[in-house]
Amino acid sequence: MDDKLALRISQAGMRFIAQMTIYNSADFERLQTFIVEGYQADLLQHSDAHERVGALREQYERFGKMRVQQVIGTGKHHVIVLVVAQKSESYFLNELKVEEDYPHHVIEYNITPMV
Repeated sequence: MDDKLALRISQAGMRFIAQMTIYNSADFERLQTFIVEGYQADLLQHSDAHERVGALREQYERFGKMRVQQVIGTGKHHVIVLVVAQKSESYFLNELKVEEDYPHHVIEYNITPMV
């Protein structure tokens, strides 16, 4: 199964695709709306949508767009994806988990730079 199909058949993968599409369009207002509406409230208590978007904006300005290099692992509610940055060819490991029940809010999202 190719990486795009693996992401499309996963609830977490679909959230990841949506978030990365918005991120790569550099529409940070829309990204904030996506996070406010799509992230679980408990997750936003640790780091609110404004802080998250600020960090993603800084990442975009420094590294540019992100492209999926390889899907490391995928399940219905959990994906791990290696992405590569446009400007520096830096790699980042992204892990995203969603609730099992609809509407599958994001319950965990981590970005780890690969040094």
